[in-house]
Amino acid sequence: MKSNGERQFRNPQPAIRNQNCSACGTQIEREFAKFCRVCGKLLLEDYEPLDTLRASYRLQGKSFQFEQKEKITDLFAENKNSASLTASAFVIYSLVPYLGILFCPGAFLMGGIGIYVSYRKPFLGGGRTSIYSLALSVIIFAIQILLWWLLYIIPELKR
Repeated sequence: MKSNGERQFRNPQPAIRNQNCSACGTQIEREFAKFCRVCGKLLLEDYEPLDTLRASYRLQGKSFQFEQKEKITDLFAENKNSASLTASAFVIYSLVPYLGILFCPGAFLMGGIGIYVSYRKPFLGGGRTSIYSLALSVIIFAIQILLWWLLYIIPELKR
């Protein structure tokens, strides 16, 4: 203590001289430092597994607040048109080799109905799904016909 009523204030922490920060590895040069100058980690705390990661993003001492995720919208999110949903299911079922040919007419028919419903009731959506289902049903039907033709022609080629 100094005389004339002046007090010398001293930090009661032990001196942290010639040490490194456990989070970022920076050498601590200040004698009575509480926090690391680079990453902000409390120097009296022990090492934690995420310290290095948090220090690299300067997140030391900050709590994580989870933000509300924004709603992810995809191409078919606004589809409440049951005809177009049925058409897309028919298209998926028609992908089965050979037996899928049975579902192609259903996909074509329900795709057409789905387009009609989407024009009559646009708030239901599903127009794009119906168009895709209609087009894919024709393409898949052609591929299925090719598969059936190959099934017929391959035994003929053997002779």
